[in-house]
Amino acid sequence: MADINKLLNKLIDYAENELMLDTLDETYTLNKLAELTGVVPERTDDECGDATLAELLRELKAACKDIDADAVCDALMPLPHTVNYYFTDEFSRKPEKAFDFLFKLYADGGYIPGGAAIGADGFVAYGGRGGKRPITLNVGGDDLIYSPVAAADRVATLECPDILSEDIAMRLVGFAESYGGVIAKRIGADGEYFCCKSSALESAKIKKNVSSGVVKTELLDYPVPALMIHGIAKNAVAREAARIIKTANADGVACVAACTVKDGVKFFVVFAKDAAKTEIFTAPDALAACGVFETAELEPLLSVLEKGTALSSDLYAFKPLYAEIGGVKHGNKAADALGAELAKQFKAHLAAAASVDEAAAEKLAASTDAE
Repeated sequence: MADINKLLNKLIDYAENELMLDTLDETYTLNKLAELTGVVPERTDDECGDATLAELLRELKAACKDIDADAVCDALMPLPHTVNYYFTDEFSRKPEKAFDFLFKLYADGGYIPGGAAIGADGFVAYGGRGGKRPITLNVGGDDLIYSPVAAADRVATLECPDILSEDIAMRLVGFAESYGGVIAKRIGADGEYFCCKSSALESAKIKKNVSSGVVKTELLDYPVPALMIHGIAKNAVAREAARIIKTANADGVACVAACTVKDGVKFFVVFAKDAAKTEIFTAPDALAACGVFETAELEPLLSVLEKGTALSSDLYAFKPLYAEIGGVKHGNKAADALGAELAKQFKAHLAAAASVDEAAAEKLAASTDAE
């Protein structure tokens, strides 16, 4: 039992260093952890050193097999209103730093996957998804529920019950203008929007011009038919995007709408159904259509590729990836090799989810240019 107390005190030290645990709250938090593990709490001076939260939790799990790791993380994390306070305070000075703070805190606290994104050609893979621990974010005067999902590429969800195409288009613009990055929504689905830093759509080459004028619509070179709508007049661009997604929805054509303001307001309409869920590609959400996709947890496979060891039976789901990448030792190039192969296989996977062909996509876009 003394060993468990030692581990609990290491967790307290970790929370003080990484998770804003106030020294005044040490005893309260230790008591919560002791209750979860069934020990009598004892405060010691044990330090976590360089140990990560994942390592500490693995040690605790080995010593206390029935422990609820999520409950431990919850006990260590600041209360939601505290996170909101610090986020809002930092946001008033510099929004970028506020988001960096939020995603680092959630990753360090075990609520969302941390680590860098991997991928190629603008396609980004992130391994595993975090749970719901939202904050409130003001978008266009509305306080909306914002939930970080993964630190890689700063993936998050935003909940809002928009129904009308015009409202969806303006929400997309409003978020992108206020906070940057890319925001996407599956048309005809519930009120969940997805946000990320960048997507493959932004770097896709133009394949064909569909219409010109105040608003330009172009077909992109992409695994599924995808249109880019842009122009100098922001409101006209939003209206044309809204018209296209409204027409597609009325015709029963599955699509995802996305927006970025990185180089002027640009809308993307991606004509794809939800990609099939597999053992590797695990979340057919709106961002997947944009080339930002969730996979099964990649760390175990990455370790195998770094060391050049054989693929164990518990990683059998990754056999198609492993076979293509090869069993040699990739060392610090493992992430590059895995990212390139994931992007290659995901492109083919996404292509199978096309909801129309390119001719039908052009027909949906065909109209008198917005004025």
